[in-house]
Amino acid sequence: MEEEPPVPPSAPPQEQPQEEPEDPVVDPEDPDQDQDDRDTPPSDDNEDEDEAGPVVITTHRWFDYPLPVPRMLRETLEMLHYDQPWITYVGTRYRHPVLHDDWDMTVEVSIQDEFGSRRDIYVRHAPTRRNSFKAAISDAAREALTTLCHTHRGDMAITSCRYYPCRSTKILDAWIANPEAEQNPRLESTIEYLATLNTDYNAALDELEMVRYEN
Repeated sequence: MEEEPPVPPSAPPQEQPQEEPEDPVVDPEDPDQDQDDRDTPPSDDNEDEDEAGPVVITTHRWFDYPLPVPRMLRETLEMLHYDQPWITYVGTRYRHPVLHDDWDMTVEVSIQDEFGSRRDIYVRHAPTRRNSFKAAISDAAREALTTLCHTHRGDMAITSCRYYPCRSTKILDAWIANPEAEQNPRLESTIEYLATLNTDYNAALDELEMVRYEN
């Protein structure tokens, strides 16, 4: 049975109030609570959608999220001196006629400029839709984190995030800073393994997106 998203936390300062989600509120800490909402009608905004294809049910917004990769994204932004960044995850839930519902996720990172206005500095899209909204949030956060580390690779050298995986948005291969200065062969082999895992994961998500597109 598919997990329902929790109630979005309160918005950060100066954030406009958000509309309540259309889905019924479900306590994510209670696994025994009924989470099947398939009787909920789809949104009227999609009346022209092909009935044989996916239909948008609802869109949710989360301001930050307590998962490991989103936490590392926030910590890395703060280490790079982005003061009080707003990190918003925007997820659109799709209903399929045959497949399980899935989530399309985007992460938006913005800061306050010298004029007091919010300015987007990073907008990254998860590589593919996922059945779990938590997996979709982690994918979007990882996409933002790896490209952020690539863009600021010079500044990352003096932070505790020095050995985070990096990659350009246009390639699948991940790379990690050379650890030769550490003179630790165990660290070198671990970093090589981590970079390989990230590259393989990127390729797997890319293949999954291709399969979804073909179907």
